[in-house]
Amino acid sequence: MGELIFHIILLVVIGLFFKESLVIDTERVSDPVGPAGFPQGIIVICAVLLLISLYQAVRKYTNRDKTVSSEKPAELSKEFMGILAAISIYLLVVDYLGFILCTILFFIALYALLGRGISFKETARSVVFSFGFTLVFGTLLNLQLPRGIEILKTFSYWIY
Repeated sequence: MGELIFHIILLVVIGLFFKESLVIDTERVSDPVGPAGFPQGIIVICAVLLLISLYQAVRKYTNRDKTVSSEKPAELSKEFMGILAAISIYLLVVDYLGFILCTILFFIALYALLGRGISFKETARSVVFSFGFTLVFGTLLNLQLPRGIEILKTFSYWIY
C-alpha cells in the first residue's frame, strides 16, 4: 500500500513541476520548442514511466498473497524516512548554505543513515565528492550552483 501512496505523491509532485514549467518565459524565443520544451519533455517522460510503474504496483498489490502476514514495509524503515528527510532538508537549505557545504553535510548524513558511521574517512570522502561535483558541474559544465549567503558566497567565488 505504501508503494501506491508513494506513486501518487510522485504524480502530484510531477504535476506541480509541469504546472511550474508552464510559466517559463518563452516570448523572446526564436525556436519552436523554447526553453520550457526540455523540462516539459522530461516531465512527460517521467509521468509516463511513473504511470507504468503505478500500474505494475497496482497489479502486484492486487495479486499479493493475502494469507501471509504483512511485515513492516520497507518504505516505513528508519533509513528510508531519514533519507527522505535528508533530501528535503538539503533542498530547503542549499540556497542558504551553498552547494559545497550543504553537499558535504548531506553526504555525512547519508553515510550515518546507511550505517557507515561518521568517521574521518567518511568525512574526507564527503569533502572530496562535494568538491568533485562542484568542479565538474560548476567549472567544467559551467552550471550555476547555489552559492549560499554572506561569507559562503564569497568563498564559493574562489572555487567556481
